Amino acid sequence: MDEELGSASVREQLIVAGIAELENHGIADFSLRRVASSCNISCAAPYKHFKSKEALIEAIFDYIKSQLNLLLDQVAAVHQNPKTCLVESCIAYIRFCIANPHFRAVLMLSGKNLPLAQRVKKLMELCFPNMDPVERADRGYVIRSIAYGAALLLESGELEYSDHIIERIKENLIRELEE
Repeated sequence: MDEELGSASVREQLIVAGIAELENHGIADFSLRRVASSCNISCAAPYKHFKSKEALIEAIFDYIKSQLNLLLDQVAAVHQNPKTCLVESCIAYIRFCIANPHFRAVLMLSGKNLPLAQRVKKLMELCFPNMDPVERADRGYVIRSIAYGAALLLESGELEYSDHIIERIKENLIRELEE
């Protein structure tokens, strides 16, 4: 089988194929053999790039998190006000999920270290430095719930993806940031 896959490196192709594999089969039924097959490479070839199946899965999580963190960093560079940055970070997350529906599924599998969760926590501390930490955390959960829920509803088609709906989501996020 061919070890070169066009312009993308074999490692990148394995990561992309691994994302689809996780989306379709989950972690428990993840098959390195199926990933290799979808890349038209031998079943031994992935081991040239990853020590194990677990290492590939970790690389997939890292890849998606780095893509989202890059986007959130761009939002932070544009919006200096912490509340505006928080709202726009949530909207960027929603747009990221809509543009990459297979990424959201993998992000949700990756546990507590979600990029948006970390960003919301940091920004909530900047927005409300004197607020009781428990109340601040509770508000942060509500804000994340709005972003995660909106992404899921938009992706499923239950909400129509439109500028009007995005504005309504922003309004709800802003309301949660009122003191």
